[in-house]
Amino acid sequence: MVGRQAPQTTGYLYPWDVLGDPGAVHWIKASGVDRVALAAAYHSVRAGTPRHPVRRVVDAESAALYVPAADTFAGQPLVPGSARDWTGTDNSFGEAASALQAADIPVDAWTVLTHSSAAGGNNPGMCVRNAFGEAYSYALCPSHPAVRGYAGRIVTQVLAHGQPDGLILEAVGPLGFSHQNRHEKTEGAEYSPWVQALLSLCFCESCKASYEARGLPAAPQQDRVRSAIMESEDPDLTAATAANAEDFLPLLEVRWDAAAALLDQCLAAVEASGSRPRISLHATPDPWSTGPFLPVEALRRSRLWRQRGDVTAVVPCWGSPGDGALTVQAMSAEGVRTGAYVLALPPKAPDGGGLAGEWGALHASGADELHVYHMGLASTRRLSAISQALSRLR
Repeated sequence: MVGRQAPQTTGYLYPWDVLGDPGAVHWIKASGVDRVALAAAYHSVRAGTPRHPVRRVVDAESAALYVPAADTFAGQPLVPGSARDWTGTDNSFGEAASALQAADIPVDAWTVLTHSSAAGGNNPGMCVRNAFGEAYSYALCPSHPAVRGYAGRIVTQVLAHGQPDGLILEAVGPLGFSHQNRHEKTEGAEYSPWVQALLSLCFCESCKASYEARGLPAAPQQDRVRSAIMESEDPDLTAATAANAEDFLPLLEVRWDAAAALLDQCLAAVEASGSRPRISLHATPDPWSTGPFLPVEALRRSRLWRQRGDVTAVVPCWGSPGDGALTVQAMSAEGVRTGAYVLALPPKAPDGGGLAGEWGALHASGADELHVYHMGLASTRRLSAISQALSRLR
């Protein structure tokens, strides 16, 4: 690539994409990625394994920790699930990471924190609860100290038993209405983006206590959110176009502060480990964001903000290249090293030239890194398209 230095590229993988496949290291290196993001704590998934010599599907039936839990979670209300049933080992991350590192492929531990139906399903009182009192069992709420402690323990175990070169944190804040893990049957209701944003505001006991502490009586706030949901009929209305969106910002501030506190707990776990992993986190300039991507407003409130020059904020760029470029530019303007999270799966075409064009535009917009989702899920022709695209970018 003429001009700017080519972006560093990270390919996303699951441990089972590597374990049991003697050819995995070869095709990963041949793809052209510089490093790998390997799942170390992850939500439930049914994953295709199109190149594996002995399987074609992995059914990871619950959220799980892919390193040993040891006694760290003994006596704690929130306990991560085990992946032994579908990996055959308690340390599939560590074993897969060792194989990659032995081949000189740096490994980042892709660590999903609050998205856990395994932990949340057994503790509905610690989950996000909408204005109608309905709990989202897949979404742990970081307003609860136990949730923040759980996240810190996850990071501690990943660093101790996985020995990664870097740490990629996802779902640092709470999940909201979308990005759940059951068969989705809400599309016909045509809940607008604005209604979904309102349905993502949390009224669990801990969040209500935080509202009260800030002089925001919880019951009237909850009634106000419910009324706004009931009165909204425009299926295209968004937080950016809703006339009264700013009225709800004080509720968002509670969410941002809780997410920042969880991030600080993870940072404390990193510091206590004595290791110095490269840190990245899935983030976004969207202040209303829930789910995998932490709003930059929450990042600003964390201790990690002071180190932002050494941290990569990986922003979502799965839609149009134009929208992705605006997201990259907005995050780069915050003074944070920015990575573009790009999709190589459907509905993207398996076209190396097309991917190179999109990814090159994101790089030109300020993306220092490309995070490619998902190497293991990609068919062989899609993997070839990834390789072609990365080759063109260099």
